[in-house]
Amino acid sequence: MRGSLVLAWLLAVGGACSGVCAGHHRLTLNEARQIAVLVARHDQIDLRDTHIELNSMDLSADFIPGYSSFIVIRESSTPGPDETLHRYAINRRTGDVWEMTQCTHYDFPDLTRMRRELAGATATASSEVSVQSKQLGCSGHKQTPAS
Repeated sequence: MRGSLVLAWLLAVGGACSGVCAGHHRLTLNEARQIAVLVARHDQIDLRDTHIELNSMDLSADFIPGYSSFIVIRESSTPGPDETLHRYAINRRTGDVWEMTQCTHYDFPDLTRMRRELAGATATASSEVSVQSKQLGCSGHKQTPAS
């Protein structure tokens, strides 16, 4: 009897884990920032440049629910507006990265490794990519080369 109660309890707790018990967890802001830095490097943006900044867009609330959002800007060295280079959205559950303006979904080996390390995530199914695309307001999406 005791064994069946323990088994029932384990099944109940296991069902409530929603991926956390399987090694998945929601990314922290710092972990999402690490991913954004990696993707910016992939986009050949030199974040060491003193005129380039990577800033969170999630000030008092999520810019997009379920995502950490970042903007990469180049500050103007002359009077005039700063230049937006990219706007990244990182899914906090899967670690998937999107460039919001261009509706581009990123997929390259270093990103896959980092997603696995930080979020415990594996390859995202194309149906999930479609759902994410719609969540971000994209009618379609482009895939980055896997280089």
